[in-house]
Amino acid sequence: MGNYEANPVLDLSTFESEVNKFETLSDIEKLAETCKIDILKELPPPPIAIKIAHNGQQITLFTKGNFSIVTGKPKGKKSFFISMLMATAIKGSFQNHLYCPDNGMNILFDTEQAEHKVLQVSKRICKLAEIDNPTSFTSYCLRPLDPGERLDLIEHVLSITENLNFVAIDGIIDLAIDPILQAEQAQNVISKLMKWTAIYKIHIVCVLHYNKTISTLLGHLGSFAHRKADCVIEVVKDTDNENISFVNPVDCREREFLPFAFSVDEFGMPKIETELNPIKSKSKTEKPQRLKAINPNDLDLTIHTEILQQSFTIFTEQIYSVLWKTIKQVVIVICKDKIKDTIGDNKAKDFIAYYLLNEMIVKIEVKKKIYYTLKEQKVLQFNDVGLTV
Repeated sequence: MGNYEANPVLDLSTFESEVNKFETLSDIEKLAETCKIDILKELPPPPIAIKIAHNGQQITLFTKGNFSIVTGKPKGKKSFFISMLMATAIKGSFQNHLYCPDNGMNILFDTEQAEHKVLQVSKRICKLAEIDNPTSFTSYCLRPLDPGERLDLIEHVLSITENLNFVAIDGIIDLAIDPILQAEQAQNVISKLMKWTAIYKIHIVCVLHYNKTISTLLGHLGSFAHRKADCVIEVVKDTDNENISFVNPVDCREREFLPFAFSVDEFGMPKIETELNPIKSKSKTEKPQRLKAINPNDLDLTIHTEILQQSFTIFTEQIYSVLWKTIKQVVIVICKDKIKDTIGDNKAKDFIAYYLLNEMIVKIEVKKKIYYTLKEQKVLQFNDVGLTV
């Protein structure tokens, strides 16, 4: 049955009528009702799972209700980075670089390593989080299990754990028999991740290796994971110093963070090195240099103001099909140092959505036609006739 919010003007007979109507629907109709978006509903942004330092401020790294991928070549120290993330979730922060605004139960599932190694990693996490009796952290060694058993165990543990906060799965490739070559198996693993994160409102960070020959995620599983992940991060070992690794953003739905480095001391404890230059990452320097796709969230307010001023210089109001084409041309001129040649039509439309969301432009209906204009615009010109708004 759907969720009903308290409404003082909804009488009992109306409520019962709605319930009876829902109960008479077929299974597929009920499913459609639960998935249908209510345009009038107000939804807050997803809760933040982990933040990261960026130019003197904290920006979102992971959001709850999503999963992310940590990747890289074998022995690149991905598990050390996972340890830092887990310690952040437990303690609330890590070395003034990683932050977790919430608290709760944090779980590590390791599918790759033997029990002794998982215990060693777990003790390392506790030491990083500065806890002796980890009541908010637990770990599981899944290596002895079959792939199907691993999936079932994770699902069971998540279902019985109260106040879940943050989860890590070190080795999602082992959740199916052959998710690299079998697309159906890969899709099942990704579907489970999306289901778990949605149901339990958590973030799950997963480890998935690169291919041996090229720096891309493995097979069908990697392809599906890359498309659905909230964030894809690579951990790359320094070619000059094996005790140093670099953490680089590959694809982030949120704002892209600045790469950083960490070292591992003689006691096997990782430490973030703010003074090291992250461009030593081999996989980054081997890639051809290209400009990142422009994103409205990455631009300063002054740039957005200039874009809007120039877009509405000639016409103070524009219909949608004219406005996105105007914005497209203005962005090409103003942001020429940030884009290669041009921006796509959909990207120009993203700018309109961004301006509406941030109330920088407004929509006005005139004679059943929608026009867009600057929020501060007081007089609109339609066929040389002034219209006060």
